[in-house]
Amino acid sequence: MKVVWRRPSLSRISIALALGMVATAIMTYGPLNAAHRGRGATIRTIHRGHHGWWHARDAVFGVRWSNLMLIDPPLSSPIWEGEMHGWEEPPPPPYPEVAFLRIGTLAAGWPLPTVSMRWTVTSTDQSFPVAAELDDLDTSIAYAVESVRTGRRGGAPHEVRLLWPGILFNIAFYAALVIGPGQLFVRWFRGYLTRREASAAAR
Repeated sequence: MKVVWRRPSLSRISIALALGMVATAIMTYGPLNAAHRGRGATIRTIHRGHHGWWHARDAVFGVRWSNLMLIDPPLSSPIWEGEMHGWEEPPPPPYPEVAFLRIGTLAAGWPLPTVSMRWTVTSTDQSFPVAAELDDLDTSIAYAVESVRTGRRGGAPHEVRLLWPGILFNIAFYAALVIGPGQLFVRWFRGYLTRREASAAAR
């Protein structure tokens, strides 16, 4: 049987978008309640201009962790090396003259991150985020999630940002999941009813 695709009505699109927004919210905060341990951070160095950073990165389903620690002294010649997502990029200089500068960023959402939460530490009295070059265990991402949920460990994030490209993409993604299979199901169900009526009339 040939399936003819018809343009979904405005009401169906509105319902699909509403369900897409609900699904986006669920898939933003749901993974934060399920992330208990990471997979183990990968550690590398990145360079942004005259400044180098130790960078540790870990991820589990729906949650991504990025940990940066500034390397001193600054470089004499600028270098741009190491790809990063926009939400995990370090802030531009100048940086405070402190013994340590650590920046931890947690992003949540699936399939794309929709919100990012950042901690900035300039004191040796604070232990979270840990020094990035030592972040090779699978606990930092769990500590970050615990800090978001309970305010313990590192305390509440110092900065929270909505990631609008991810929000809009995820809403459209989930809305398409509703419209596509939903349209096929409606077509199949209508055909099923038509066949039943024709069968009953033939008896």
